[in-house]
Amino acid sequence: MSLGDRDRLALVVADVNWFTTENLFRELDDPAVALLGLRCMDYVNGWRKRIFPWSSSTRLRRRGNGRWSRDLVLPPGWMKRFPRLGMRPIARAADSFWRREGAGARRGLVMTYPHYRYLADQVRPEVSLYYNLDDYALYWPGRADEIRALERELVRSSTATVCVSRRRAEELRRGSPEAAARVHHIPHGAPRAFLAPAPLPRPGSPPADIGHLPRPWIGYVGTLEDRLDWPLLEALVARFSRASIIVVGRLPQPSEDDWFESARRFIDRPNVHVVGWRTQAELPRYYQSFDVNLIPYRVDHPFNMACSPTKIMDGMAATRPMVASAIPECRLYEHLMDVAETREAFLEAVGAVLDRGSDDGRAEARHAWARANLCGEVVKRVLATLWEPERAPVSLD
Repeated sequence: MSLGDRDRLALVVADVNWFTTENLFRELDDPAVALLGLRCMDYVNGWRKRIFPWSSSTRLRRRGNGRWSRDLVLPPGWMKRFPRLGMRPIARAADSFWRREGAGARRGLVMTYPHYRYLADQVRPEVSLYYNLDDYALYWPGRADEIRALERELVRSSTATVCVSRRRAEELRRGSPEAAARVHHIPHGAPRAFLAPAPLPRPGSPPADIGHLPRPWIGYVGTLEDRLDWPLLEALVARFSRASIIVVGRLPQPSEDDWFESARRFIDRPNVHVVGWRTQAELPRYYQSFDVNLIPYRVDHPFNMACSPTKIMDGMAATRPMVASAIPECRLYEHLMDVAETREAFLEAVGAVLDRGSDDGRAEARHAWARANLCGEVVKRVLATLWEPERAPVSLD
């Protein structure tokens, strides 16, 4: 049953700054839902993105049938220090959208940070969803107790809570037992643009900038930061010295932390090729062209223990072999990719894939999984929790 069979919904999403959230709600296809995706940022972040209070994107823009977007550039401190005051422009944007598109529809609000609890108090939606992407207490450790308390309030007051990570869902259920039945684990979806036309037992055609590199290609797509297992990557580049290790991501900023020296040694190796940042539209061809895709995360890093890497479904959609560290969320996909408990096991798994001609025999299974869990399907499950909050949606749970 679609949302249209139940009720019309005017939904405000605060906010869609993350590619994952934007991809998810962009693929919503339900004529009964009018949706406004807000991108909220302070002046500093707006300046970096060349977005200013007078920019055209700060006005309501139509994105398709029933789909709208708007950027909001807000004063510094609007979220952490002065949230009640800082939420007022967002509340006005939501009310304006509801008046314009919400005649006869239920007013819905999706909140992606605990601080949006203050926004809910101001706009008082009829249905509300806390969409949890991370452990936000790790973002602001100096305010960890305050953020956890705010998050508990949000879980208890929301119609439903959806976590992309199973561990986070378990933590929020323990923290708010009276709302535990309304907390769901629904992992990220696969963006339709990332889905290979068919399973790829062999690498697809490469982007022009890496086509000259010697095979095999061992690829990583993502940020170069302390969350990566740098000793593992140093061992990888030494073990597979004849392979091209291709990194799609920005070079790390200089740091005095121990990991940066390891990262510098890795990047300086002759068979490591850092191609730099690429747009979302460019990423699928990299994923599809690699012999092996990597998720080489530290298993002891707090962010990695709490997260649901977008690389899982992005790589799944590409259908190529994947080797991952045994962080909690990756363990859920051991039937579709190699999940290594130790660094040596990780290296052996990469070697085994290469020895089999870069075909691990699971391309069709990954393709089927990605098709069944495209963002358009996942967003239906997410929004279904607004109508039956205590009914477990179809998911890995």
